[in-house]
Amino acid sequence: MATSNARANPGPPRDTRTQLFVGNLPYRVRWQDLKDLFRKAGTVLRADVSLGPDNRSRGYGTVLLATAEDAGRAIDMFNGYSWQTRILEVRHDRMPLDATVYDNNYGGGGGGGAPQLSMSFHPQPPALASSLPFQCQWQDLKDLFRQIGPVVRADVALGSDGRSRGFGTVLFQTEADADRAVKSLNGYAFIHSTA
Repeated sequence: MATSNARANPGPPRDTRTQLFVGNLPYRVRWQDLKDLFRKAGTVLRADVSLGPDNRSRGYGTVLLATAEDAGRAIDMFNGYSWQTRILEVRHDRMPLDATVYDNNYGGGGGGGAPQLSMSFHPQPPALASSLPFQCQWQDLKDLFRQIGPVVRADVALGSDGRSRGFGTVLFQTEADADRAVKSLNGYAFIHSTA
């Protein structure tokens, strides 16, 4: 992840009440842009935008705010917020601060055909699935991933209009299952049947 703090200084201890996940970021946004936006809600201690091996944004990041009140205000202000034609998803982060994202070529798809799933894995599950068909529901995602191992929970991110935002998360019982899912399904052509 690109970060506002040097790697030698990992920043303040993680507080799940103050660290937020920000999804559906515009791809041109860098950590400084994210930090500047969230300053409107309170004191920002750190802002990160996840970057792929090609140094391009993966479309999500995290923001660490100084207080739980600032974090709550940021969620109220920016969840569903339209920023550079993208509608942001902002929620409390469920990932560990020191999570490592394995490089899985997290780019967008090319031309026609079925969407190609892009995935990343953090040492603590869940796995993130992007480029989902917009008709995909949480049950479809869970059904696909249960072929790998026991799925605790599957979620598809929804916009304020209740429609899919094209990405979701899958929480496995074990790290090994999550890792196997990334290896098995990254680049998978997800063809969703409405029948």
